[in-house]
Amino acid sequence: MKTLFKQALLAAALLGLTTFLRAEPTFVGNKALAGQSLDADGVKAVLLGKKITVGDARVVIVIAKEGAAQDAFLQSHVAMTTSQFQNHWRRLFMTGGGTAPKIVDTETEACKLVSETAGAVTVADSASTGGLIVLAK
Repeated sequence: MKTLFKQALLAAALLGLTTFLRAEPTFVGNKALAGQSLDADGVKAVLLGKKITVGDARVVIVIAKEGAAQDAFLQSHVAMTTSQFQNHWRRLFMTGGGTAPKIVDTETEACKLVSETAGAVTVADSASTGGLIVLAK
């Protein structure tokens, strides 16, 4: 009986720990954007191409071909899937309305490119954004 109780207690503790450690989608940028932050309207304006600068830096959007954190963030902030977001930017680009985002294979690659590109921003899981500036959650 004591063993069963200990196992149940351990399982509950592990469940609580995994919930605590679960990362969340985060909008991050290059270190050139240090000291900047965006509210929900600002994030939406940047992602939709209506705001092309953050602070003094021209924004370069980097997105992954697919990623769970990116999908969740885009759904909650611009009501689009990654595919719909890419189509939005294709239309803007073809009509001369903006510079298309840089597309990479994974969120990890997106974070790496953002760290190397002044003014670059991306959406990624907060666990994989080490060294980047958090602009919004």
